[in-house]
Amino acid sequence: MPFARILRTSALMGGAQAVTLAMAFLRSKLIAVLIGPAGIGLMGVFNAFNANVSTIAGWGLGTSAVRTVAGAAEADKERKVAAVRTFGRRLVWTGFFGVLILVLPVGYLTFRSQDYALELLIAGLAVPCVIATGMWTALLQAGGHIGSMAKTQMASSVVGLLIGLPFIYFFGSVGIALSILLAAVATAMVTWRAAMKLSPPASAESTAADIRELVHLGVALQLGAVLGAISTYLVRVLILRSHGDNLSAGLADAGFYQAAFAVTGSLPGVIFSATSSDFYPRVAAAKDEDEARLITEKQIQASLLLATPILMGLLTMGPLAVRLLYAEGFEPAVPLLDWFVWAIFCFLMGWPLGFWLTARGSRRTVAVFQSLSYLLMVALGLLLIPFYGVKGAAAGYLGCGLIHTSILLVFTRRLSGHWVSFRTFFWFAVVASALGFSRWAVSFAEGLYWGAIPTALAAAICTIIYFKVIAKAKAEEATA
Repeated sequence: MPFARILRTSALMGGAQAVTLAMAFLRSKLIAVLIGPAGIGLMGVFNAFNANVSTIAGWGLGTSAVRTVAGAAEADKERKVAAVRTFGRRLVWTGFFGVLILVLPVGYLTFRSQDYALELLIAGLAVPCVIATGMWTALLQAGGHIGSMAKTQMASSVVGLLIGLPFIYFFGSVGIALSILLAAVATAMVTWRAAMKLSPPASAESTAADIRELVHLGVALQLGAVLGAISTYLVRVLILRSHGDNLSAGLADAGFYQAAFAVTGSLPGVIFSATSSDFYPRVAAAKDEDEARLITEKQIQASLLLATPILMGLLTMGPLAVRLLYAEGFEPAVPLLDWFVWAIFCFLMGWPLGFWLTARGSRRTVAVFQSLSYLLMVALGLLLIPFYGVKGAAAGYLGCGLIHTSILLVFTRRLSGHWVSFRTFFWFAVVASALGFSRWAVSFAEGLYWGAIPTALAAAICTIIYFKVIAKAKAEEATA
């Protein structure tokens, strides 16, 4: 898999993700201005609840479908696609009834009352749409329709925002829930149309054996995914409870946590979207572990190249980012940014390695690793939040990122027989040094804009490298 192709794919999906994030931040900006930190906290809780239920009911189909279809022989692909569609429909209904069953007990456990039960139910009705979208996106992804995935992502995010904004303005907390639901419906509809056109229902019939394959693969994926969703939710609950019975203060802290997490976690998502689109199916289809390792290392290097200017900007101009994306009163989110940025930097290596492990490792290995990682997140939260509050949650996330990546390096060494190359580690050391030095230098300057200097320099260097790689690839294609 040529390095230039990885860069082009990352840029394509990154552009689509940038549009999606812009729409999400516009929605957050309105919530921050109209309702304040508590509104952002509520949105984080609703999204975490949906993530829990959709992860449990979705049974890892978004990942297992890509692995099953992309790795199948050409003669078996139609039958595998039919199995994905059949199994997906069953999971959609499971998600719907799961929301109806869980909304009241989860609402009480979270808020110690049923004050937000209606909002939680409305937001939760997005779960079937999320599961269906995951199924259709997996079929597009397995078929290599990356351009169509990007277009559907951009279109659905714009439509979802335009539909949901009036409800936030007029209906407050209920409007937040309605905006989440309408955004999920818009995404599902647009993705369904693309999947029907590019990956229509197969003429072959699914078999019980094919569905069992998805179920069995989902078992390995499910344990880690469920623990991950629950751990993310528990961290937010711990933040809510960190002020005792003062729910308003807990919601405000949850809002600051959500704001910092969204800024730092979502913007590099522009880069990581390529990891789950073109990269994953190619690793799943690699002929041997040496080829899979080579593809993975190129993806890590491409992620570093594209993410460095973003991380540089977040580290050196974090207060400005929070002010622009949210509103006055969100200053407590600023000290959390550094913790999250360095955690994301660790995940630049950890997430591609994780996709490699998921695509190539045994079910037991995947289950053990994911379980360890997410149990660690909860353990660090339990240890740090009672003493340091919301800052403890952010520090725990960084600790999880460091240990997560370290464990993955060991797992992949055992899987392939090789450590990650010196070249990749060297790239990491150079970028880490540049980020650390720039953050230290800017800390002595007064004002919000001095970080623009190292950010612009990093962007210029990475852009030059990007175009040189693309130009070299085009020259090689022309002479081939």
